[in-house]
Amino acid sequence: MYKVMIVDDEPSIRTGLPKLIDWEAYDFSISAVARNGDDALRQLEKEYPDLIITDIKMPILDGFGLIHYIRKDLNDSNMPFIILSGYDEFEFARRALQYNVKSYLIKPVDEEELISLLEEIRKELTKEDAYADFYPQRVETFNHSFLEIAEFQTLAEAMEGNRSAEIKMAIERIFHRFEAEKLHPSIVQIHLGNFLIKICTLIKEMGGTVEAINSKERLMAIHLSNLNIHRLKNIFTEISLECAAYIGDLKKSCRIVNQVKQYVEKYYYKNIKLKDMAELLYINPAYLGQLFKKETGMLFSQYVNNKRLQNAKRLLLRTDLPIYQVAERVGYKNVDYFIYKFKESENCTPLEYKNNYMKG
Repeated sequence: MYKVMIVDDEPSIRTGLPKLIDWEAYDFSISAVARNGDDALRQLEKEYPDLIITDIKMPILDGFGLIHYIRKDLNDSNMPFIILSGYDEFEFARRALQYNVKSYLIKPVDEEELISLLEEIRKELTKEDAYADFYPQRVETFNHSFLEIAEFQTLAEAMEGNRSAEIKMAIERIFHRFEAEKLHPSIVQIHLGNFLIKICTLIKEMGGTVEAINSKERLMAIHLSNLNIHRLKNIFTEISLECAAYIGDLKKSCRIVNQVKQYVEKYYYKNIKLKDMAELLYINPAYLGQLFKKETGMLFSQYVNNKRLQNAKRLLLRTDLPIYQVAERVGYKNVDYFIYKFKESENCTPLEYKNNYMKG
């Protein structure tokens, strides 16, 4: 049974669509219902669906924002979408095609048209389960021999030394073993996740923060219906190289600077000053400033400002907060100064940045 998430700000759609047809008759079940794109993203963390049916015009995060996040941030190019809209507009259809969305329904939803789309999508989802036949008989055998794969230790050593070529070679060997065993991708996913937990432990021991690994959640976010060995390999390689580069950066910088970075990561929205940081760490402010500039290549104030702007961009794209509230949330008391710093960094105002994202 394939899981379906319905995303719509209209209560009548959220309650009526699940009752429109006998979903289970077509191997689907309604697993989640969300009020908008932002609500949908929170629910994705709890349970990843096999199909998303979403409205376009919604508050906070609209349908295209949701699709963009899943396609780009989660790197999920296979998630099937059915777009709902009260408008038969060419521009909507054009943007849908850009995101590889081929299913587009005009409200009110026609029952027969919906069933026809579900039957097509079910055929595509069934193709994704090609490994399922190997699952029962292979798991126990492979779990027993998993620890014998010496390439995982080789991979860890290559990552610790930030040696990209060796990292890629070790991953090739590991996945060659996976494919030779015809192991189900869900078990491959678990083993890769366990390995990354060990790497994240190493990063923490070095004074780093796993939040710095931007793509770490992507590996475990892929749902069973979207799993395949090649996709896992590509994402795992990207994460491994990212972790290795971060470990290399940690080795170049000292623990003191990492402590300052972690503090800024948590409290960037407060009135943080280098002098206050120096008092917390019991060191001379001038020395801390020199050390921070040497290790990061920027002044402490620049680093704090960059962190605030990064979070401001996230709020602009993920919420409908007015500009002055975005400024306040990331630590700017003066909205004009916030706009000035944002434009200095991005060559556009916060509002232009948000509008450009929504257009494209």
